[in-house]
Amino acid sequence: MKQNMETTTSALPERILYLCTCVAWAAKGDLEHLETAIPQALDHGVTINEQKDAFAQLYAYAGFPRSLNALGVLEKILNAQMINDQMVNGKWSWGKPFVRPAVWDDAAEALRTGTAMQTRDEGGTPWDYTFCPQADYYMKSHLFGDIYASGQLTPAIRELVTVAALSAMDGVTPQFEGHKECAVFMGNTPEQVTELCHWLSHVMNAE
Repeated sequence: MKQNMETTTSALPERILYLCTCVAWAAKGDLEHLETAIPQALDHGVTINEQKDAFAQLYAYAGFPRSLNALGVLEKILNAQMINDQMVNGKWSWGKPFVRPAVWDDAAEALRTGTAMQTRDEGGTPWDYTFCPQADYYMKSHLFGDIYASGQLTPAIRELVTVAALSAMDGVTPQFEGHKECAVFMGNTPEQVTELCHWLSHVMNAE
């Protein structure tokens, strides 16, 4: 299946398109294509730590099994490139070091910042899931609080990662359509979101 889709003009940086391609294959559970996509993403400037963070975030949408499987493929690829703890492929970058977010030690602050982030994600309208308070808390405090606190990916890129994951999954059309709107609220343009969806459709369905 062809995945190397070079472009000369793009509303989105190629590195983001390749990162999202990895997330889509991971969410789909297609580890064979993921093993090809990860080196392509790293070759196009995605950092190793960005890749880790995107796969870690994936668990909130596709579950821990697919998140951990994706991280396992990444680790396997990296181990094959390491000699005496040094990366053989000089093109690949670790990127910004991971820093443990302080909010992880403050549940109240995670809820506060997560509520603000979710409100932004909804276009400025506060969102309260009173039907199931547990889910409401998990989303505000953990998803939008703890996960978004990591500094590897911007909120705009995180929403594109989410759109990519949902695009590859069956039975999640309401969430997929909703997060395309959220991606715009988080700072992407409608044209960028459309471009990403077209890119992923081409890649995932290419022969």
